[in-house]
Amino acid sequence: MKKITSIFMLLFLSLALAAQEAQEPEAGQAAENPETAAAAADETVPAQNDSDKIVMSKEELSNLIRQTVDEELAKRDAEAKKAEDARKADEAQKAEEAQKSDAEKPAEEAVKDEKKAEPEEKYEGNGLIQTSYTKSSISFIMGDDNLRDNSQYSPKWDIGSRYEYEDFADRVYGYSNNVKSSTKLSLFHEEKGFLPYLTARMSLSFAMYNSVDSLSDKLITSLKEDRSFLEIDFRHPSKNRFNITLYPYNADNIAIGTFRGLRWGANASVWPQSDSSPVPGFQVLYGYSDLSVYFGFKAHAQSKTDKLSTEIVPKETVYGFFGGLTYNAKRINNTEHNIKASIQGAFIDKGDNVNIAEYLLKNGSDDSIISYGIDAFIDYNYGSRFGDPLGINSYADGTWVSPDYTSDFSWRLRAEYLFQNERLQNADYLSVQADENATSITDDYIGHGAAVDLGFRWKGLRALFMYSFRNLAFMSFDAPGVTPWNTIPKDADQSPEHLFMLTADYFFYNFWLGASFGYKIPATYTVYDANGHKNTMVIRERLSTDAVSDAFDRTREMLPTGESASNIYFIKANLKYQFSDSFTAMLEYGYTYDHNRQKMVAQEDGTYKSEFDDDNVTHIHSLMFLVEGRF
Repeated sequence: MKKITSIFMLLFLSLALAAQEAQEPEAGQAAENPETAAAAADETVPAQNDSDKIVMSKEELSNLIRQTVDEELAKRDAEAKKAEDARKADEAQKAEEAQKSDAEKPAEEAVKDEKKAEPEEKYEGNGLIQTSYTKSSISFIMGDDNLRDNSQYSPKWDIGSRYEYEDFADRVYGYSNNVKSSTKLSLFHEEKGFLPYLTARMSLSFAMYNSVDSLSDKLITSLKEDRSFLEIDFRHPSKNRFNITLYPYNADNIAIGTFRGLRWGANASVWPQSDSSPVPGFQVLYGYSDLSVYFGFKAHAQSKTDKLSTEIVPKETVYGFFGGLTYNAKRINNTEHNIKASIQGAFIDKGDNVNIAEYLLKNGSDDSIISYGIDAFIDYNYGSRFGDPLGINSYADGTWVSPDYTSDFSWRLRAEYLFQNERLQNADYLSVQADENATSITDDYIGHGAAVDLGFRWKGLRALFMYSFRNLAFMSFDAPGVTPWNTIPKDADQSPEHLFMLTADYFFYNFWLGASFGYKIPATYTVYDANGHKNTMVIRERLSTDAVSDAFDRTREMLPTGESASNIYFIKANLKYQFSDSFTAMLEYGYTYDHNRQKMVAQEDGTYKSEFDDDNVTHIHSLMFLVEGRF
């Protein structure tokens, strides 16, 4: 391009010089004929002064043109060099970026693989965000709850449940001996919705329970619905979340509280006149980032008044309302700190107090049992996930949170408090009078429950400590009352339950080896007869609507007159091996000392007599072997 420009410039120079040379003779001719030149000048060009004329020689014009050409060529050379330097710099930058990208590519691939290897996020099962589904499971278990006693109450190598031999610490943590002999079946389906960010889930769940008939020794299998649900879950990238879950038959998942020993409102037994009627309900949740708020509702149809034999009585529908707020700073890639806190409340209309006839009341609704509770919970975990303690029993919802040993050290603190109140018949004012000045026929029945759980882990070694407190009203809140439908008389003595437990386990090559020690001061209820002799009842576990004890479910125990309650303790050892995430085997030995336990002995007339101080039932040795699969 520069050569072409130079040729054009030189051509222009040549033409200019030629033109100048062609004009010189005409100028000479004009000089020779002044008159003609002057006339021509007068006609065509205005007169000019000598100072206005620009006269350039041939050499000067040539130099000017060459100078202009050189300046133009120099300018073009500078621009071309600048463009070339920019091109080279761009190519160098691209080469550097390509080299850097090649160096970082393996690291990026490693991060992708790490994220791919991370387990899926699971929903919390604390009543605010429910588990997304219940896994199907099948269990093989052989064991003897009491190796020393071989009666119909404790046969050898049994598959049936023995609720009274379930150690008390496991009950507070959340384990249930009732489900050890059950198989869970869940038909679960999940799919993306037609709207963006929406997921639909549905689960048809059943539980198959097995037991042995004590008279015929036959295997009895029963199948019942087990919290089937329909769910719509909307999760927006802006961290907004909306969820609605519908329970058509059994809304046990709607409750307040975290520890099973404190959780309230889960099943139909919260209604004193509970029968086999369905308890439908729904739960609506809205969440943004780490905060979520929910509202739950369920209903129960029950007899309006006390039902005698086959008597037909009117029905009424009673309701339960639940709600709560949760803050959950979810763990991301095993960060060190994880904190969760919640406050929940429940209001349950339990219906009519069947002990009081409405026609005797000035206001027929004065005997309605209106109950409510408030629960506060906090959980802090430092290091990788701490997990649940060992136990041969499964959680009631079929889950066991395994520890995460990613970090060398971790520790956890959990604490919970639950307050309850309901209006029951005033035990110190049993007469009914339609008198405005009379003492109220109902009174507050207040329950308190609390638990503190503290655990430490160093590499594969874990140690846990738990303390729980439950007063007598809390233990008998759903019965309702130690004496059904009544408050505790002022002249009765009562004591709360205190529970302490220490447990440790060690993990190696997918084995867990653990040992536990538990100590409990049981809750008691004591009244005095006309002679001043005391009669003490030991409340071993929370009471439901059953008013009496039976041989298989002795949650309450009447001691002989004059006897005081003894403290209870247990020790146990566990060996667990996990073949995979869904296949587990465990061997457990346990020893429990409970001097408050009686033995029911059959008499010739067909009745049963209770006997105490029998070592076969006060010193309990148990051995269990479990193989369980979940899919």
